[in-house]
Amino acid sequence: MIRGRARRALVACEICEKGVSKLRIDSLERRVVWYASIVGILAQSVILAVFCPIVLAPLYFSMTMVLLNLSFFLEKAPAKVCRVLLVASAFGAVVMCTKWYMGAIGLLLITAALMTRPVLCRVVGILLCVSGYTLYLIYYKPDIIQALIALGCLIGIYVVWECAGLLLRRMQDTNQRLERALTAAAVEAMEQRSLREQIAKDQVVNEHNARLQERERISRDIHNSVGHTLSAATVTLDAASMLVPNDQERAKEKIDVANSRVHEAISSVRSVVRTLDAEDDKIALVDYMKSLQSMVTEFMMDTDIKVYHNFGQIDDEARIPMTVASFLSSSLSELLTNGVKHGGAKIFVVTFLYDVTNVRLKVQDNGTGWGAITANEKKMKLSNGFGLRKMIEHAERSGGTCVIESEDGFTVSLSLPLEG
Repeated sequence: MIRGRARRALVACEICEKGVSKLRIDSLERRVVWYASIVGILAQSVILAVFCPIVLAPLYFSMTMVLLNLSFFLEKAPAKVCRVLLVASAFGAVVMCTKWYMGAIGLLLITAALMTRPVLCRVVGILLCVSGYTLYLIYYKPDIIQALIALGCLIGIYVVWECAGLLLRRMQDTNQRLERALTAAAVEAMEQRSLREQIAKDQVVNEHNARLQERERISRDIHNSVGHTLSAATVTLDAASMLVPNDQERAKEKIDVANSRVHEAISSVRSVVRTLDAEDDKIALVDYMKSLQSMVTEFMMDTDIKVYHNFGQIDDEARIPMTVASFLSSSLSELLTNGVKHGGAKIFVVTFLYDVTNVRLKVQDNGTGWGAITANEKKMKLSNGFGLRKMIEHAERSGGTCVIESEDGFTVSLSLPLEG
């Protein structure tokens, strides 16, 4: 029963949302009124058949039954016209048969017609009873005792009718509140379902984005660590091939250095794989500074270029996320290699700063830089460079910044937030 009410309430809600007239739900109260009206019509028809010409009874019965059904199943203006005619029929029956109880029986008809308007129903009911009783006094001229008995019975019937109407209206109000509650519950259930579907879709999108970010991080790490190490090995091998005819000992040293660089590239690949499988996602800051210092030392040995840094001055027991450490290491290697390859830099100054909320890495060189260029030209250069472009995108996606200055040499300032 509750499920059926919820279904009807949903239908009513959908029709109201479309601007159609409100659906008239077939409720228990309306069925009771409908059956009571049929009883009233039968009673009035029998009384008309007894006290009036026999032909009036079937005509009255047919007409009132049609009006009763139309008033229940039609909508808007046609239903209102049928209700008015049904009320007029009740008064017509009182006029045709001037018995005092004809008005009391007619109360059933006006209830069917005016159930949704209790005040009007009460006023019309009083007029109907008064009209029937008045015509009874005029035509039959009863004595005082008969008049009082008829009046008492009429008042008793009216009181019962009034109480029954009050009960029906309360039942109707209760059912309407239940319908509204069921409608609200059904709408809330639909909203919850939509919310769960949206959460599931968002989860799929987030998982897809996480996979893309992981792929991008792996490609960046391989490009910055393995790629630069192999590039350094290639440069060393080229130098060794040039030294073979004249200085084989020096050439052998270069080949040994290139061999060590290849092994470093293999170690970098393994490090990337280990990072993917690692359970601990943080590294001690002291150990990280040692790894950066080793990176710079190897770079100076390979290129004979001076790099000034402050790594040895940082002595802190803090731990930083592996993702941040990996990004800064690959960025430092990228900037050192680019400074030599594209800018012809001879001196680098690397500054590392740390606090509880951020880490900052600043790399300066005395290379040629880009000079005084416009913002659009700067965007064009960045779009053509894979390393710098990925560096900027990762920093901004992580909630940090990447600032590039290229007028006097080349300077890149990275700043990344630390979680927790």
